[in-house]
Amino acid sequence: MPVHGPSLTLSSVSARSAAGTGIRSVSFEVSGGSVHGILGENLSGASEVLAVIGGFLPVAGGQLTIGGIERHFVGAAAAEAAGVRVLRADPAVVPHTSVAENIFLGHEKSAGGFVRFGRMNANASELLTRFGLGGAVDPASRAGDLGRAERWIVEFCRCIVAERTVVLLDEPFSGLDARGLALVATGIRRLSAEGVTVVVASHRLDLLRRVASSITVLSRGAAVETLALTADSPSTEQLVRHMTANIVVTPRPQHEDLEPGPVVFELSSWTAYHPVDTARTVVQDVSLTARRGEIVGLAGLEGSGISELALSLFGRTFSSRVNGTMLVGGRPLEAATPQESVAGGVGLSTTANTKYDLNLIGGIPSRISSGMLARFARLGLVDRDRDYRTTAAPAFGLGGISALVTRRGAAGTGGAGGAGGRAGDGATGGTGWPAGAQRHLDALGAWLDLPLGQRPVVVVLDHPTAALSPDRVAALRDLIVELAAGGTAVLLASDDLDELLVLTNRVYTLADGRVTAELLTRVATPSGLLAKMMG
Repeated sequence: MPVHGPSLTLSSVSARSAAGTGIRSVSFEVSGGSVHGILGENLSGASEVLAVIGGFLPVAGGQLTIGGIERHFVGAAAAEAAGVRVLRADPAVVPHTSVAENIFLGHEKSAGGFVRFGRMNANASELLTRFGLGGAVDPASRAGDLGRAERWIVEFCRCIVAERTVVLLDEPFSGLDARGLALVATGIRRLSAEGVTVVVASHRLDLLRRVASSITVLSRGAAVETLALTADSPSTEQLVRHMTANIVVTPRPQHEDLEPGPVVFELSSWTAYHPVDTARTVVQDVSLTARRGEIVGLAGLEGSGISELALSLFGRTFSSRVNGTMLVGGRPLEAATPQESVAGGVGLSTTANTKYDLNLIGGIPSRISSGMLARFARLGLVDRDRDYRTTAAPAFGLGGISALVTRRGAAGTGGAGGAGGRAGDGATGGTGWPAGAQRHLDALGAWLDLPLGQRPVVVVLDHPTAALSPDRVAALRDLIVELAAGGTAVLLASDDLDELLVLTNRVYTLADGRVTAELLTRVATPSGLLAKMMG
Protein backbone atom coordinates (compact mmCIF):
# COMPACT_ATOMS: atom_id res chain seq x y z
CA MET A 1 0.00 0.00 0.00
CA PRO A 2 1.23 3.55 -0.63
CA VAL A 3 3.06 5.26 2.23
CA HIS A 4 1.64 8.57 3.50
CA GLY A 5 3.58 11.63 4.62
CA PRO A 6 6.97 12.90 3.43
CA SER A 7 9.25 10.02 2.42
CA LEU A 8 12.13 12.05 1.01
CA THR A 9 13.23 15.56 1.95
CA LEU A 10 16.21 17.64 0.83
CA SER A 11 16.76 20.78 2.89
CA SER A 12 19.38 23.21 1.48
CA VAL A 13 21.54 20.30 0.31
CA SER A 14 24.88 21.09 -1.30
CA ALA A 15 27.42 18.67 -2.79
CA ARG A 16 30.29 18.65 -5.25
CA SER A 17 31.63 15.88 -7.47
CA ALA A 18 35.25 15.12 -8.36
CA ALA A 19 34.48 16.35 -11.89
CA GLY A 20 33.78 19.82 -10.52
CA THR A 21 30.01 19.68 -10.98
CA GLY A 22 27.64 19.96 -8.06
CA ILE A 23 24.50 21.36 -6.45
CA ARG A 24 24.01 24.18 -4.01
CA SER A 25 21.25 24.65 -1.45
CA VAL A 26 18.73 22.36 -3.18
CA SER A 27 15.45 21.81 -1.34
CA PHE A 28 12.35 19.78 -2.17
CA GLU A 29 10.05 17.23 -0.58
CA VAL A 30 8.52 14.06 -2.07
CA SER A 31 5.57 12.27 -0.51
CA GLY A 32 5.81 8.54 -0.06
CA GLY A 33 4.49 6.53 -2.99
CA SER A 34 4.55 9.45 -5.42
CA VAL A 35 6.62 10.26 -8.51
CA HIS A 36 8.70 13.44 -8.52
CA GLY A 37 10.46 14.82 -11.59
CA ILE A 38 13.84 16.55 -11.78
CA LEU A 39 14.09 18.73 -14.89
CA GLY A 40 17.19 20.49 -16.15
CA GLU A 41 19.65 20.75 -18.99
CA ASN A 42 22.76 18.57 -18.90
CA LEU A 43 24.76 20.85 -16.61
CA SER A 44 21.85 21.52 -14.26
CA GLY A 45 22.92 19.16 -11.48
CA ALA A 46 20.05 16.67 -11.87
CA SER A 47 22.36 13.65 -11.87
CA GLU A 48 24.18 15.06 -8.85
CA VAL A 49 20.90 15.27 -6.93
CA LEU A 50 20.33 11.56 -7.56
CA ALA A 51 23.95 10.82 -6.65
CA VAL A 52 23.52 12.51 -3.27
CA ILE A 53 20.30 10.63 -2.46
CA GLY A 54 21.85 7.36 -3.70
CA GLY A 55 25.01 7.69 -1.61
CA PHE A 56 27.42 8.29 -4.48
CA LEU A 57 28.13 11.89 -3.38
CA PRO A 58 28.40 12.95 0.28
CA VAL A 59 26.24 15.76 1.57
CA ALA A 60 28.52 18.77 2.00
CA GLY A 61 25.83 20.97 3.51
CA GLY A 62 22.17 20.79 4.41
CA GLN A 63 20.01 17.83 5.38
CA LEU A 64 18.90 14.66 3.59
CA THR A 65 15.98 12.91 5.26
CA ILE A 66 14.46 9.59 4.15
CA GLY A 67 11.48 8.12 5.96
CA GLY A 68 11.83 10.70 8.72
CA ILE A 69 15.47 9.78 9.44
CA GLU A 70 18.37 12.09 8.62
CA ARG A 71 20.85 10.24 6.43
CA HIS A 72 24.60 10.60 5.96
CA PHE A 73 25.39 7.81 3.51
CA VAL A 74 28.97 6.68 3.16
CA GLY A 75 28.78 5.05 -0.24
CA ALA A 76 26.02 3.55 -2.35
CA ALA A 77 25.95 0.32 -0.32
CA ALA A 78 24.77 2.25 2.72
CA ALA A 79 22.02 3.87 0.68
CA GLU A 80 20.88 0.50 -0.68
CA ALA A 81 20.80 -0.90 2.85
CA ALA A 82 18.40 1.95 3.68
CA GLY A 83 16.13 0.97 0.80
CA VAL A 84 17.41 3.37 -1.89
CA ARG A 85 18.15 2.17 -5.41
CA VAL A 86 19.63 4.19 -8.30
CA LEU A 87 18.89 3.01 -11.85
CA ARG A 88 20.91 4.65 -14.61
CA ALA A 89 20.11 5.14 -18.29
CA ASP A 90 21.11 1.60 -19.30
CA PRO A 91 19.05 -1.05 -17.49
CA ALA A 92 21.24 -3.95 -16.41
CA VAL A 93 20.49 -7.64 -16.70
CA VAL A 94 22.61 -10.77 -16.45
CA PRO A 95 22.14 -11.81 -20.09
CA HIS A 96 22.71 -15.56 -19.89
CA THR A 97 20.31 -16.22 -17.03
CA SER A 98 16.53 -16.27 -17.09
CA VAL A 99 14.20 -13.32 -16.62
CA ALA A 100 13.02 -14.78 -13.30
CA GLU A 101 16.59 -15.26 -12.08
CA ASN A 102 17.28 -11.61 -12.87
CA ILE A 103 14.19 -10.42 -11.04
CA PHE A 104 15.11 -12.43 -7.92
CA LEU A 105 18.87 -11.83 -8.20
CA GLY A 106 20.21 -11.96 -4.64
CA HIS A 107 16.76 -12.95 -3.34
CA GLU A 108 16.33 -16.40 -4.91
CA LYS A 109 13.53 -18.66 -3.71
CA SER A 110 15.14 -21.69 -2.12
CA ALA A 111 14.34 -24.60 0.16
CA GLY A 112 16.78 -27.05 1.68
CA GLY A 113 19.65 -25.35 -0.15
CA PHE A 114 18.02 -25.77 -3.57
CA VAL A 115 16.58 -22.99 -5.69
CA ARG A 116 12.86 -23.52 -6.31
CA PHE A 117 12.72 -22.45 -9.95
CA GLY A 118 9.06 -23.33 -10.37
CA ARG A 119 7.98 -21.08 -7.54
CA MET A 120 10.39 -18.34 -8.64
CA ASN A 121 9.04 -18.45 -12.21
CA ALA A 122 5.45 -18.27 -10.94
CA ASN A 123 6.20 -15.28 -8.71
CA ALA A 124 8.11 -13.57 -11.54
CA SER A 125 5.16 -14.12 -13.88
CA GLU A 126 2.82 -12.48 -11.36
CA LEU A 127 5.16 -9.49 -11.03
CA LEU A 128 5.51 -9.12 -14.78
CA THR A 129 1.74 -9.11 -15.11
CA ARG A 130 1.44 -6.32 -12.55
CA PHE A 131 3.94 -4.29 -14.57
CA GLY A 132 2.16 -4.76 -17.89
CA LEU A 133 4.11 -7.68 -19.38
CA GLY A 134 1.77 -10.53 -18.50
CA GLY A 135 1.96 -13.18 -21.22
CA ALA A 136 4.39 -11.09 -23.28
CA VAL A 137 7.55 -12.32 -21.54
CA ASP A 138 8.24 -15.88 -20.41
CA PRO A 139 9.98 -15.68 -17.00
CA ALA A 140 12.03 -18.76 -17.95
CA SER A 141 13.34 -17.11 -21.14
CA ARG A 142 16.84 -15.68 -21.52
CA ALA A 143 17.10 -12.13 -20.15
CA GLY A 144 19.67 -11.18 -22.78
CA ASP A 145 16.96 -11.47 -25.45
CA LEU A 146 14.81 -8.77 -23.88
CA GLY A 147 14.42 -5.35 -25.44
CA ARG A 148 15.49 -2.18 -23.66
CA ALA A 149 12.02 -1.38 -22.29
CA GLU A 150 11.48 -4.93 -21.04
CA ARG A 151 14.83 -4.73 -19.23
CA TRP A 152 13.57 -1.64 -17.41
CA ILE A 153 10.55 -3.64 -16.26
CA VAL A 154 12.86 -6.37 -14.95
CA GLU A 155 14.74 -3.68 -12.99
CA PHE A 156 11.45 -2.37 -11.56
CA CYS A 157 10.37 -5.86 -10.54
CA ARG A 158 13.77 -6.39 -8.91
CA CYS A 159 13.17 -3.26 -6.82
CA ILE A 160 9.87 -4.69 -5.57
CA VAL A 161 11.49 -8.02 -4.67
CA ALA A 162 14.31 -6.22 -2.82
CA GLU A 163 11.73 -4.04 -1.01
CA ARG A 164 13.23 -0.74 -2.13
CA THR A 165 11.35 2.25 -0.74
CA VAL A 166 13.02 4.96 -2.85
CA VAL A 167 13.94 4.41 -6.50
CA LEU A 168 15.93 7.01 -8.44
CA LEU A 169 15.79 6.92 -12.25
CA ASP A 170 18.37 8.77 -14.34
CA GLU A 171 17.12 9.34 -17.93
CA PRO A 172 14.94 6.19 -18.13
CA PHE A 173 13.33 7.26 -21.43
CA SER A 174 16.54 7.36 -23.47
CA GLY A 175 16.72 5.17 -26.58
CA LEU A 176 13.11 3.92 -26.52
CA ASP A 177 10.51 3.78 -29.27
CA ALA A 178 6.87 4.77 -28.71
CA ARG A 179 5.91 1.32 -27.41
CA GLY A 180 8.91 1.24 -25.07
CA LEU A 181 8.16 4.71 -23.74
CA ALA A 182 4.60 3.71 -22.93
CA LEU A 183 5.77 0.51 -21.21
CA VAL A 184 8.38 2.28 -19.06
CA ALA A 185 5.93 5.05 -18.14
CA THR A 186 3.42 2.40 -17.06
CA GLY A 187 6.14 0.69 -15.04
CA ILE A 188 7.04 3.90 -13.22
CA ARG A 189 3.40 4.49 -12.31
CA ARG A 190 3.18 0.88 -11.10
CA LEU A 191 6.18 1.39 -8.80
CA SER A 192 4.37 4.35 -7.31
CA ALA A 193 1.18 2.31 -6.87
CA GLU A 194 3.24 -0.31 -5.01
CA GLY A 195 4.16 2.39 -2.45
CA VAL A 196 7.64 3.15 -3.80
CA THR A 197 8.79 6.77 -3.86
CA VAL A 198 10.19 7.47 -7.34
CA VAL A 199 12.41 10.36 -8.43
CA VAL A 200 12.90 10.69 -12.20
CA ALA A 201 15.63 12.90 -13.67
CA SER A 202 14.87 13.55 -17.33
CA HIS A 203 14.75 16.32 -19.92
CA ARG A 204 11.73 14.60 -21.52
CA LEU A 205 9.09 16.98 -20.22
CA ASP A 206 6.31 15.29 -22.19
CA LEU A 207 6.98 12.01 -20.38
CA LEU A 208 7.46 13.61 -16.98
CA ARG A 209 3.96 15.03 -17.39
CA ARG A 210 2.70 11.46 -17.86
CA VAL A 211 4.29 10.00 -14.73
CA ALA A 212 5.10 12.74 -12.18
CA SER A 213 2.79 14.73 -9.91
CA SER A 214 5.43 17.32 -9.01
CA ILE A 215 8.67 18.64 -10.44
CA THR A 216 11.80 20.49 -9.34
CA VAL A 217 13.51 22.59 -12.02
CA LEU A 218 17.29 22.99 -11.74
CA SER A 219 19.58 25.48 -13.42
CA ARG A 220 23.36 25.20 -13.08
CA GLY A 221 23.26 23.40 -9.75
CA ALA A 222 20.51 25.39 -8.06
CA ALA A 223 16.82 24.61 -7.59
CA VAL A 224 14.83 27.37 -9.28
CA GLU A 225 11.30 26.17 -8.51
CA THR A 226 9.33 23.16 -7.28
CA LEU A 227 5.86 22.94 -8.81
CA ALA A 228 2.85 20.69 -9.11
CA LEU A 229 2.87 19.09 -12.57
CA THR A 230 -0.09 18.32 -14.80
CA ALA A 231 -0.58 17.57 -18.48
CA ASP A 232 -0.66 21.26 -19.41
CA SER A 233 0.68 23.18 -16.42
CA PRO A 234 3.17 24.74 -15.95
CA SER A 235 3.70 25.61 -19.60
CA THR A 236 6.75 24.39 -21.45
CA GLU A 237 7.85 27.99 -22.01
CA GLN A 238 7.75 28.70 -18.27
CA LEU A 239 9.76 25.58 -17.42
CA VAL A 240 12.38 26.31 -20.10
CA ARG A 241 12.80 29.82 -18.64
CA HIS A 242 13.39 28.24 -15.23
CA MET A 243 15.92 25.80 -16.72
CA THR A 244 17.97 28.65 -18.18
CA ALA A 245 17.55 31.08 -15.27
CA ASN A 246 21.17 30.77 -14.10
CA ILE A 247 22.86 30.54 -17.49
CA VAL A 248 24.92 33.64 -18.20
CA VAL A 249 26.25 33.90 -21.76
CA THR A 250 29.74 35.41 -21.89
CA PRO A 251 30.63 37.95 -24.59
CA ARG A 252 31.09 36.47 -28.04
CA PRO A 253 34.71 36.21 -29.28
CA GLN A 254 36.25 38.21 -32.07
CA HIS A 255 35.88 35.37 -34.57
CA GLU A 256 32.18 36.11 -34.97
CA ASP A 257 33.11 38.94 -37.35
CA LEU A 258 35.03 36.60 -39.67
CA GLU A 259 33.06 35.69 -42.76
CA PRO A 260 33.06 31.90 -43.32
CA GLY A 261 34.16 30.68 -46.73
CA PRO A 262 32.52 28.19 -49.09
CA VAL A 263 30.90 24.95 -47.94
CA VAL A 264 33.65 22.36 -47.36
CA PHE A 265 31.68 19.69 -45.49
CA GLU A 266 28.24 18.38 -46.33
CA LEU A 267 26.23 15.55 -44.83
CA SER A 268 23.07 14.24 -46.49
CA SER A 269 20.51 11.77 -45.09
CA TRP A 270 23.05 10.43 -42.60
CA THR A 271 21.81 7.51 -40.49
CA ALA A 272 23.80 5.48 -37.97
CA TYR A 273 22.69 2.32 -36.17
CA HIS A 274 23.49 1.07 -32.70
CA PRO A 275 26.61 -1.14 -32.69
CA VAL A 276 24.83 -4.02 -30.91
CA ASP A 277 21.12 -3.51 -31.50
CA THR A 278 21.67 -3.00 -35.22
CA ALA A 279 17.97 -2.52 -35.94
CA ARG A 280 17.87 0.60 -33.73
CA THR A 281 18.83 3.92 -35.26
CA VAL A 282 20.68 6.37 -33.03
CA VAL A 283 21.24 9.01 -35.72
CA GLN A 284 18.35 9.47 -38.15
CA ASP A 285 18.39 11.18 -41.54
CA VAL A 286 20.73 14.02 -40.52
CA SER A 287 21.70 16.61 -43.12
CA LEU A 288 24.01 19.54 -42.38
CA THR A 289 26.79 21.71 -43.80
CA ALA A 290 29.90 23.48 -42.53
CA ARG A 291 31.79 26.26 -44.28
CA ARG A 292 35.49 26.96 -44.37
CA GLY A 293 36.51 28.62 -41.08
CA GLU A 294 33.06 28.12 -39.52
CA ILE A 295 32.35 26.67 -36.10
CA VAL A 296 29.10 24.72 -36.25
CA GLY A 297 27.47 23.41 -33.08
CA LEU A 298 25.87 20.00 -32.65
CA ALA A 299 23.62 20.61 -29.66
CA GLY A 300 21.68 18.00 -27.73
CA LEU A 301 20.73 16.72 -24.30
CA GLU A 302 21.35 13.25 -22.89
CA GLY A 303 20.32 10.62 -25.43
CA SER A 304 20.07 13.11 -28.30
CA GLY A 305 22.66 11.30 -30.44
CA ILE A 306 25.20 14.12 -30.85
CA SER A 307 28.17 12.06 -29.65
CA GLU A 308 27.03 9.11 -31.76
CA LEU A 309 26.81 11.42 -34.76
CA ALA A 310 30.30 12.78 -34.09
CA LEU A 311 31.83 9.30 -33.88
CA SER A 312 29.93 7.99 -36.89
CA LEU A 313 31.59 10.64 -39.09
CA PHE A 314 35.04 9.23 -38.44
CA GLY A 315 35.79 5.87 -40.02
CA ARG A 316 32.85 3.94 -38.56
CA THR A 317 34.24 4.31 -35.02
CA PHE A 318 30.76 4.19 -33.53
CA SER A 319 29.13 1.55 -35.71
CA SER A 320 29.96 -0.34 -38.86
CA ARG A 321 26.42 0.24 -40.15
CA VAL A 322 26.12 3.82 -41.42
CA ASN A 323 24.13 5.14 -44.38
CA GLY A 324 24.17 8.50 -46.13
CA THR A 325 26.45 10.77 -48.14
CA MET A 326 29.44 12.77 -46.91
CA LEU A 327 31.21 15.37 -49.04
CA VAL A 328 34.56 16.77 -47.88
CA GLY A 329 35.96 19.56 -49.98
CA GLY A 330 33.31 18.77 -52.57
CA ARG A 331 34.43 15.14 -52.91
CA PRO A 332 32.54 12.07 -51.67
CA LEU A 333 34.20 10.33 -48.73
CA GLU A 334 33.32 6.76 -47.75
CA ALA A 335 35.80 6.03 -45.00
CA ALA A 336 35.72 2.59 -43.39
CA THR A 337 38.66 3.26 -41.01
CA PRO A 338 40.01 6.24 -39.06
CA GLN A 339 43.04 6.34 -41.36
CA GLU A 340 40.82 6.76 -44.40
CA SER A 341 38.95 9.57 -42.68
CA VAL A 342 42.19 11.41 -41.91
CA ALA A 343 43.45 10.91 -45.45
CA GLY A 344 40.15 12.39 -46.66
CA GLY A 345 40.55 15.55 -44.57
CA VAL A 346 38.49 14.69 -41.46
CA GLY A 347 39.82 14.87 -37.89
CA LEU A 348 38.21 13.80 -34.62
CA SER A 349 38.97 14.52 -30.99
CA THR A 350 36.96 12.53 -28.47
CA THR A 351 37.24 10.81 -25.10
CA ALA A 352 34.58 8.27 -26.00
CA ASN A 353 36.82 5.31 -26.77
CA THR A 354 35.96 3.55 -23.52
CA LYS A 355 32.24 4.22 -23.92
CA TYR A 356 31.96 2.35 -27.19
CA ASP A 357 34.55 -0.37 -26.62
CA LEU A 358 33.84 -4.10 -26.59
CA ASN A 359 33.83 -4.12 -22.82
CA LEU A 360 30.27 -2.81 -23.18
CA ILE A 361 29.15 -4.02 -26.59
CA GLY A 362 30.55 -7.53 -26.60
CA GLY A 363 31.91 -8.45 -23.19
CA ILE A 364 35.55 -8.49 -24.30
CA PRO A 365 38.03 -6.56 -22.13
CA SER A 366 39.27 -4.39 -24.96
CA ARG A 367 39.53 -0.88 -26.34
CA ILE A 368 38.77 -1.74 -29.94
CA SER A 369 35.96 -0.06 -31.81
CA SER A 370 33.17 -2.08 -33.38
CA GLY A 371 34.59 -1.24 -36.78
CA MET A 372 37.79 -3.16 -35.88
CA LEU A 373 36.10 -6.46 -34.98
CA ALA A 374 36.86 -8.16 -38.27
CA ARG A 375 40.60 -7.85 -37.69
CA PHE A 376 40.38 -10.00 -34.57
CA ALA A 377 37.89 -12.58 -35.77
CA ARG A 378 38.99 -16.12 -36.58
CA LEU A 379 36.53 -18.03 -38.76
CA GLY A 380 34.03 -15.30 -38.01
CA LEU A 381 34.35 -15.66 -34.22
CA VAL A 382 35.96 -13.50 -31.54
CA ASP A 383 37.51 -15.15 -28.46
CA ARG A 384 35.71 -13.65 -25.43
CA ASP A 385 38.33 -15.06 -23.02
CA ARG A 386 41.28 -13.36 -24.71
CA ASP A 387 42.57 -10.05 -23.34
CA TYR A 388 42.92 -7.90 -26.45
CA ARG A 389 44.33 -4.98 -24.50
CA THR A 390 47.85 -6.35 -24.93
CA THR A 391 47.60 -6.14 -28.70
CA ALA A 392 47.94 -3.15 -30.95
CA ALA A 393 47.80 0.50 -30.00
CA PRO A 394 45.80 2.04 -27.15
CA ALA A 395 42.32 3.49 -27.43
CA PHE A 396 40.68 2.18 -30.62
CA GLY A 397 43.65 -0.09 -31.33
CA LEU A 398 45.50 -1.00 -34.50
CA GLY A 399 46.24 2.51 -35.63
CA GLY A 400 42.96 3.89 -34.35
CA ILE A 401 42.19 7.29 -32.91
CA SER A 402 44.97 7.44 -30.31
CA ALA A 403 47.53 6.36 -32.88
CA LEU A 404 46.38 9.16 -35.14
CA VAL A 405 46.94 11.82 -32.49
CA THR A 406 50.17 10.43 -31.02
CA ARG A 407 52.37 10.01 -34.10
CA ARG A 408 52.99 13.37 -35.68
CA GLY A 409 53.48 13.11 -39.40
CA ALA A 410 53.45 9.31 -39.36
CA ALA A 411 52.77 7.49 -42.60
CA GLY A 412 49.07 7.06 -43.24
CA THR A 413 47.99 9.82 -40.85
CA GLY A 414 48.18 12.61 -43.34
CA GLY A 415 49.95 14.62 -40.65
CA ALA A 416 46.63 15.37 -39.00
CA GLY A 417 47.48 13.85 -35.65
CA GLY A 418 50.25 14.16 -33.16
CA ALA A 419 51.06 14.59 -29.52
CA GLY A 420 53.43 17.20 -28.22
CA GLY A 421 53.30 20.50 -30.03
CA ARG A 422 51.38 23.05 -28.01
CA ALA A 423 50.39 20.44 -25.46
CA GLY A 424 53.87 20.59 -24.03
CA ASP A 425 54.28 24.36 -23.99
CA GLY A 426 54.28 26.11 -20.64
CA ALA A 427 51.02 26.64 -18.84
CA THR A 428 49.00 25.00 -21.59
CA GLY A 429 50.93 21.76 -21.28
CA GLY A 430 49.48 18.39 -20.38
CA THR A 431 50.70 18.35 -16.75
CA GLY A 432 47.77 18.47 -14.37
CA TRP A 433 45.11 18.25 -17.08
CA PRO A 434 42.52 15.45 -16.86
CA ALA A 435 43.27 12.65 -19.31
CA GLY A 436 40.26 13.36 -21.51
CA ALA A 437 40.97 17.08 -21.73
CA GLN A 438 44.62 16.33 -22.41
CA ARG A 439 43.58 14.36 -25.47
CA HIS A 440 41.64 17.33 -26.84
CA LEU A 441 44.56 19.63 -26.02
CA ASP A 442 47.00 17.33 -27.82
CA ALA A 443 44.82 17.07 -30.92
CA LEU A 444 44.18 20.80 -31.20
CA GLY A 445 47.84 21.60 -30.62
CA ALA A 446 48.95 19.08 -33.25
CA TRP A 447 46.52 20.42 -35.86
CA LEU A 448 47.60 24.01 -35.21
CA ASP A 449 51.28 23.07 -35.55
CA LEU A 450 50.67 21.92 -39.13
CA PRO A 451 51.10 24.32 -42.07
CA LEU A 452 47.76 25.76 -43.18
CA GLY A 453 47.64 23.65 -46.34
CA GLN A 454 48.10 20.42 -44.40
CA ARG A 455 45.46 20.89 -41.73
CA PRO A 456 42.22 18.87 -41.82
CA VAL A 457 39.37 20.24 -43.91
CA VAL A 458 36.98 19.62 -41.00
CA VAL A 459 37.47 18.51 -37.41
CA VAL A 460 34.86 17.05 -35.09
CA LEU A 461 35.19 17.88 -31.39
CA ASP A 462 33.15 15.76 -29.00
CA HIS A 463 32.45 17.69 -25.75
CA PRO A 464 36.01 19.06 -25.49
CA THR A 465 35.46 21.26 -22.42
CA ALA A 466 33.22 19.00 -20.34
CA ALA A 467 33.82 19.22 -16.56
CA LEU A 468 36.82 21.56 -16.84
CA SER A 469 37.72 24.59 -14.73
CA PRO A 470 37.02 28.01 -16.29
CA ASP A 471 40.68 28.73 -17.10
CA ARG A 472 41.07 25.42 -18.94
CA VAL A 473 37.79 25.93 -20.75
CA ALA A 474 39.07 29.31 -21.93
CA ALA A 475 42.38 27.78 -23.08
CA LEU A 476 40.66 25.11 -25.18
CA ARG A 477 38.15 27.57 -26.62
CA ASP A 478 41.00 29.86 -27.71
CA LEU A 479 42.59 26.95 -29.60
CA ILE A 480 39.28 26.07 -31.26
CA VAL A 481 38.80 29.66 -32.45
CA GLU A 482 42.41 29.79 -33.69
CA LEU A 483 41.92 26.56 -35.66
CA ALA A 484 38.76 27.93 -37.30
CA ALA A 485 40.46 31.24 -38.09
CA GLY A 486 43.03 29.24 -40.07
CA GLY A 487 40.31 27.92 -42.37
CA THR A 488 39.38 24.58 -40.80
CA ALA A 489 35.65 23.91 -40.41
CA VAL A 490 34.80 22.80 -36.86
CA LEU A 491 31.87 20.64 -35.77
CA LEU A 492 31.47 21.11 -32.02
CA ALA A 493 29.31 18.55 -30.19
CA SER A 494 28.28 20.08 -26.88
CA ASP A 495 25.45 20.30 -24.36
CA ASP A 496 26.76 23.53 -22.80
CA LEU A 497 24.37 26.32 -23.82
CA ASP A 498 26.87 29.04 -23.00
CA GLU A 499 29.60 27.37 -25.05
CA LEU A 500 27.33 26.86 -28.03
CA LEU A 501 26.17 30.48 -28.00
CA VAL A 502 29.68 31.84 -27.47
CA LEU A 503 31.72 29.77 -29.90
CA THR A 504 29.55 28.77 -32.83
CA ASN A 505 28.30 30.59 -35.92
CA ARG A 506 25.38 28.22 -36.40
CA VAL A 507 24.02 25.30 -34.42
CA TYR A 508 22.04 22.21 -35.34
CA THR A 509 19.93 20.91 -32.47
CA LEU A 510 19.23 17.18 -32.16
CA ALA A 511 16.68 15.19 -30.17
CA ASP A 512 16.25 11.42 -30.41
CA GLY A 513 18.87 11.31 -33.18
CA ARG A 514 17.08 13.77 -35.48
CA VAL A 515 17.80 17.38 -36.33
CA THR A 516 15.11 19.57 -34.80
CA ALA A 517 16.37 23.00 -35.89
CA GLU A 518 19.17 25.03 -37.45
CA LEU A 519 19.81 28.31 -35.62
CA LEU A 520 22.03 31.35 -36.12
CA THR A 521 23.60 31.70 -32.69
CA ARG A 522 24.23 35.42 -33.12
CA VAL A 523 20.52 35.99 -32.49
CA ALA A 524 19.71 32.87 -30.44
CA THR A 525 18.93 32.84 -26.70
CA PRO A 526 19.60 30.16 -24.08
CA SER A 527 15.89 29.43 -23.67
CA GLY A 528 15.26 29.33 -27.42
CA LEU A 529 18.21 26.98 -27.96
CA LEU A 530 17.21 24.69 -25.09
CA ALA A 531 13.62 24.49 -26.33
CA LYS A 532 14.87 23.11 -29.67
CA MET A 533 17.25 20.69 -27.90
CA MET A 534 14.28 19.28 -26.00
CA GLY A 535 12.60 18.37 -29.29
